[in-house]
Amino acid sequence: MPRGKTAFLSKKRNFCGLTFQNETKKEVVECYFLKLFSENQGYFSKLPHMQITSSSQLCGVFPALFTPLKNDDPRCLHNSIDYDKAKKMIDDLVEAGVHGLIPTGTTGQSATITAKQHLDFIKFTLDYADGRVPIIAGAGSNSTRESIAIINEILKIAEIPMLCVTGYYNNPPQEGIYAHFKALSSETGAKIILYNVPGRTASYIHPNTAIKLAEDKNIIGLKQSVDFRVGEIYCEDTKSIIEQTKGMDFALLSGECGAFIDMLKHGGTGLISATSNIPEAAKIFVELYNSFEKGELEKCYKLQDDSRDYVEAVFCRKNPIPLGSFFNSPLLLPLLSVKDTEHGEEAEARIQKLIKEKAQSLLKYS
Repeated sequence: MPRGKTAFLSKKRNFCGLTFQNETKKEVVECYFLKLFSENQGYFSKLPHMQITSSSQLCGVFPALFTPLKNDDPRCLHNSIDYDKAKKMIDDLVEAGVHGLIPTGTTGQSATITAKQHLDFIKFTLDYADGRVPIIAGAGSNSTRESIAIINEILKIAEIPMLCVTGYYNNPPQEGIYAHFKALSSETGAKIILYNVPGRTASYIHPNTAIKLAEDKNIIGLKQSVDFRVGEIYCEDTKSIIEQTKGMDFALLSGECGAFIDMLKHGGTGLISATSNIPEAAKIFVELYNSFEKGELEKCYKLQDDSRDYVEAVFCRKNPIPLGSFFNSPLLLPLLSVKDTEHGEEAEARIQKLIKEKAQSLLKYS
């Protein structure tokens, strides 16, 4: 949902396809839309979920939403979702200016929450966000059949895009990866965002596979969680995908919080981010994106540097373990709290210090 009058005007101009040679006419139309917006803010704030349908909307900062849990099972096997806490998290991120939210991904403990919790949390996020920002659902599995079933259940809730990972553990060949995503598209009709994260899956989507998949009208993007900075191992692959998919309905987004500016410089369009669960970090990334759009590169580099403490803290242990500390939430086994890991007391102390000094919006969860 557009935030504020300027965003609203921009969206309306793009939607109407209006161009102006005469500046006076442009100002008249802008005044009309300003009046329309001011007189109908209540209406616009309650519009149905404004969801993503094409790659052109995959721009900006999309937190991979952490799923907070209650302390209602000390064994960490059957904990309930803490919806009251989740409401505060969503409100803070919307206020920070994020461009969308992604529940039930890896950061959302998708591997360990129940199937019912998975669907319930997506529905909750949609209902509570209430059209303020679009929602993308995590819907990945290493079983094509299971992923199709998950997607079809989500589509009963809302027609939203799905973020789908490659085949972890069974590690299919490129032909299998291609067949997997084509089946997700043909069997569900959902908009699909590919998720390339070989560090977790031991399964890498090669550039040729990604480019072929981009030809599918339902496959609109790729979250690239690899080393793609200049000089790094996957830099040329990433640049090749961006170059070869120009003109297609396909976007590349960074899955690396510490390399957002690098993805934007390559030609990518956004960030899917665990670190952006922290509102102070989300604001930095949103400002970085806006500054890049204005061509303010030096400012972008400074903002990327400003995000470093948050990124390092969120990834001081395997994600989403540190986010459990940031949001004072248990984690479902086999994940443990930071303090229960090796040298965990020191890492926990650093996280708490960061909260007190640079993430004070999270003090309410202490």
